[in-house]
This record gives sequence, structure tokens and C-alpha cells, in this order.
Amino acid sequence: MHRLLFVFLDGVGLGPSGPQNPLSTSAGPAFRELGGGAPWTRALPERQSPHHLVRPLDATLGVEGLPQSGTGQATLFTGVNCAERVGRHFGPFPHSATHEVLDQENLFHHVQELAPAPAPTAFANAFPPQFFEASSRRWTVTTRCCAGADVSLRTLDTLQAHRAVAADLTADGWREALGLNVPPRSPADAAEHLVATHRNHALTLFEHFQTDKVGHGRIDLAPEVLLARLDRFLKRLLDLLDPAQDTLLVTSDHGNIEDARHTQHTRNPVPLLVHGWAAPYFADAQDLTDVTPGIVAALRAANRR
Repeated sequence: MHRLLFVFLDGVGLGPSGPQNPLSTSAGPAFRELGGGAPWTRALPERQSPHHLVRPLDATLGVEGLPQSGTGQATLFTGVNCAERVGRHFGPFPHSATHEVLDQENLFHHVQELAPAPAPTAFANAFPPQFFEASSRRWTVTTRCCAGADVSLRTLDTLQAHRAVAADLTADGWREALGLNVPPRSPADAAEHLVATHRNHALTLFEHFQTDKVGHGRIDLAPEVLLARLDRFLKRLLDLLDPAQDTLLVTSDHGNIEDARHTQHTRNPVPLLVHGWAAPYFADAQDLTDVTPGIVAALRAANRR
């Protein structure tokens, strides 16, 4: 069975090298391996081989202003230019003009049509009880996609059973901010739990948004500390995945963390890093609209083998 693991990193762009860019000064071995030996900066060389692709993606989508998560993620997970549909960049939550496409034409839907049973798609993030208890839940782009495609949201129980991953990888936030009983775990542990979930599905999505929060200065965590943690997570994924059967796809919705001089988003391109059998299906990708079509084309071809 050919599988694809989509690791979405919120707010990671390809900015100029220099002391202002933690991605150029704190690039660990996994970042460099995924980048073909180079740090994730504007100078990242494009690479294309049967099992590895590296290229930049335009996150501006032909729309003026700073890209935002609501329209950027909606575009990434549908293949539809949602910034153009809305008429501007919008976020962090999905704009009402994108609800229909998110509800009916998202990435999960497309993959489910290729392999309708059993459970071809999964969203690996766990959500705390407070999310489900909220009287007026505010859907993010990813949770709206799940609701529209009947993809189950994972819970505290599945996190404790190692069948889900905390968005912060270590579940520190579950213990410290929410007071929940979740044992400490390392980034490598999180990677192992993610791969265990990935083994059972054609497509598994994991969303990591601390990169954007650090870029905005909303959490007390140094960029280099977060990137070291993320590097250990990615390295373990690379160690566990078999490129002949598994593809790891990493990309983002807009830039942010790569410019420490301010706490705003940027108009920098974002990286597209594809490690595994599906790499050739992204050879012509130019912007965020090309990610979902590439995933669907790759899994459709895999189903025909």
C-alpha cells in the first residue's frame, strides 16, 4: 500500500539568510536532509528526483497584502484559490465565501473518492475535552475540512493511547495550560505515534501551528528551541518511513517565523518538500493551489498499480 503523510507547518516561509532568520541559523540535520543539504531559506536549491523534491511555492496567490491562514490553508487543502475567491487574504479562520468548498471539495473528500473504504483518510491531531465542550465551537480550516468529510477528530483518550499527536508534539500545553493527565513525550515519541496512525491510511494529515505562534510572539518559546524540537520530530519521521511505500510531504500556508525582526506574516514563498515515492507528482507545482491536486494524482496512480 502506498501512503502519504502530510505534515503542515503553519507560518514557515523561505526568507533571506541572515541573523534575522532562525531557519538559516538553526537548521538541524532533518531540515537539511529534507532541503537536499541546504537550510530552508530563499536560496534553497530546487531538487527533483524519483524520491525527493524541493521547490518554493508562491503563497501570495496573486492577491495584494499579507497572506493569511484562513485563505491560505483553504487553498492548500482544496486546490482552489480561496484568496481570489474572497477577494483578499483573510484569517485566521475560514471566510464564509470558502465554507462551501471546504465542506464539499476538500482534500479528504478527493482521497475518499479514490479509496472509499476502509477509512482512507485521517487527521492525526488530538483535541482536548474543552474543544468538544465549547457551546459555540469556532471551526478552523482543518477542523471544518474534517467535519465536511466525516473525518473523526481525535480526543484525549486517543492521545493517551498513542493514536494521536498533540499539535505541540510534547503535549506540554495539555498538562501546563489545561491541567490534563497526559504523560510527557518527546518529539521522537510524537513522530512514532504519528507514523503508527499513518500506517493505517492512504492519507494522514498533521497540523503543527506553534511555528506561527512563535513567529507572532504569542508563546514564550525561542525560535531556535522550537526548531530543534521540530527537527528531532522530522528526523524520526524520516528514519521510520520507507520512501518506496511512504511519502512525507511538508509545506506551509505563508511565511512568518523566518523573519524575527517583526511578528507579522510575510510575502515570502513557502517550501514544498516531498520525500518518498510521490515526489514526481509535484514537479510542476508553483503555488498553494497545486498541493491538493498533486496528492490526489499521486494516490490515484498508486491505486492503479
